[in-house]
Amino acid sequence: MFVLKITPNIMKNENNTPKEQLDLIEKMISQAKVNLSRHSFDFIFWGWLVSLTAVSNFLLLTITSLGYKSYLIWPLSAVIGFIAIYVRYSKAAKVESHKTHVEYFISRMWMVIGGVLVLLSIASPFIKIQPWFLFPVLAGIGTLVTGVVLKFKPLSFGGIFLITFPFYSILAIGNSIVLLYALVVVVSYLIPGYLLKNYKA
Repeated sequence: MFVLKITPNIMKNENNTPKEQLDLIEKMISQAKVNLSRHSFDFIFWGWLVSLTAVSNFLLLTITSLGYKSYLIWPLSAVIGFIAIYVRYSKAAKVESHKTHVEYFISRMWMVIGGVLVLLSIASPFIKIQPWFLFPVLAGIGTLVTGVVLKFKPLSFGGIFLITFPFYSILAIGNSIVLLYALVVVVSYLIPGYLLKNYKA
């Protein structure tokens, strides 16, 4: 998912001092940040897609008689999103294929989380799973871990904001919870995504 070229001899010297090893790790994390800034598209893309889906869901609940059927917009949105991401990164993989260990871990983590989210999106209309409870927790875990690993605080705070959503969402009245979800995604994904896009290591 995240692609980065590194020099072949960056890990050759096994006799590095502890300080040199720490400096090397810091350099790799910094490199991953720079690379991730080039691929902040993920956070921006999903931020817009999920927030707009939530707003659309609210409008369908409010001005139509679809009721619970309006939640079908979530699996449709998820499938469209993952097809778009798959096509984008399939093309990117043909150009660059080298990854740091940090990037490999992050990409595999998001593959697992993304797969679970897609399954939940497809299942939610049939088993009555409310997407704004399980979804933000799972996405928040991935966002928080990404932020902590890359030492990028906006993503870390965004992850915490998502994970705690089920607790403060009880203050929302009726369908307004869907709008609250849209706002949370803007704060947790869109804002950190644009900040990451302009990030300079």
